[in-house]
Amino acid sequence: MAFIPFIASLLLFQTGWAVSIAAVAELGVEYAVRKKPLIKIFFNVGQLIVSLSLASWVYQGLGGTTSLTHFHLTPTGAVAISAAVVTYFVVNTTAVTSAVALSDRLPFDAAWRRIGGPSLVYDIFSSALGPLLAFLYVQFQLGGILLLVLPLFFVRHIYQVNMQLEQVNRDLLELMVKAIEARDQYTSGHSLRVSRVAGQLAKESGLGSKVVEQITTAALLHDVGKIHEDFAPLLRKEAKLDGTEKALMQTHPSRSADLVSTISAFRGPIEQAVRYHHENYDGTGYPHGLAGEAIPIGARVIMLADTMDAMTTDRPYRRALTYERVVEELRRYSGRQFDPQLVEVAVSSAAIKDLVAARLRKEQIEVPAGGLEVFARGERPGRPGRLAAAG
Repeated sequence: MAFIPFIASLLLFQTGWAVSIAAVAELGVEYAVRKKPLIKIFFNVGQLIVSLSLASWVYQGLGGTTSLTHFHLTPTGAVAISAAVVTYFVVNTTAVTSAVALSDRLPFDAAWRRIGGPSLVYDIFSSALGPLLAFLYVQFQLGGILLLVLPLFFVRHIYQVNMQLEQVNRDLLELMVKAIEARDQYTSGHSLRVSRVAGQLAKESGLGSKVVEQITTAALLHDVGKIHEDFAPLLRKEAKLDGTEKALMQTHPSRSADLVSTISAFRGPIEQAVRYHHENYDGTGYPHGLAGEAIPIGARVIMLADTMDAMTTDRPYRRALTYERVVEELRRYSGRQFDPQLVEVAVSSAAIKDLVAARLRKEQIEVPAGGLEVFARGERPGRPGRLAAAG
């Protein structure tokens, strides 16, 4: 909400004073309250100075006036304010998007949709509070500021509480998943790793922030059905599963989805992503043999992330594959087991490569010759000639 007083300052002070006040306030908050690293502090203060300076120049260049004692909203002033607001948000969002694209190794358009898309319209409409704050200050001084700032403070507090509750819920979900996976040393941590890769893949595919969040949550919960006791012997078995055992194991997506659907907020896209995460792109998967775009996007993302983690994990029947072998197999099964577009995003992603490389370093493995053939006929459910996902 800091942009509201920043915009108000453009109407009250000349460019130098407005920028200086905002820069000092931002510097104090970033350093003393948020305690961010110096590079982030310099970036945030720098982009704020540039954004406010350009917005102030646009405002005054279009005939806008600054005053601490008079506030008259003329048609010319309204146009100047609107142009200044648009300038501020476009410059600010472009700068932040560029930083996110570089740090997360995302294409600029994908980072823009993630950062600017969901909030830009909201921010521009909320910016009307900036001129209102300037008007209240001119009319009532400190009392006028309190009339607007106090309600905004409570709104901000409620927002913070909601974010804290969401984080607590996320931590509880991760704790539950870790408890389920503790029964199998080979899949311990599997769901959390799949969630990270799936979230990154969803981001780089240009999906909206809400969809990315849903996919990340679904990936974390995609195997919760294995909490049922009848899966325990299968998870501990080191030999290949027989036909009856495979059939039982193939019920875990539906049983996982049934558990997930007991939480009302997870019904819909999250539940569907869990239920169909073993559907193959060509229609040969399970439980319903869906194909192509009929498979929910979340399920397609999880299928790929799930299999990548399986391929880079040591198992009793084979060693983990190198990243290069993983890429080869993803391309080999593109259009058959995996969505071709998602495969291209995955194999070209530096961030996903880093996640896989970190996983392989932790495993400290060397891949034996013929490792993939052993992998393909391992105990996890799979169809002939297809990669077997982790579960």
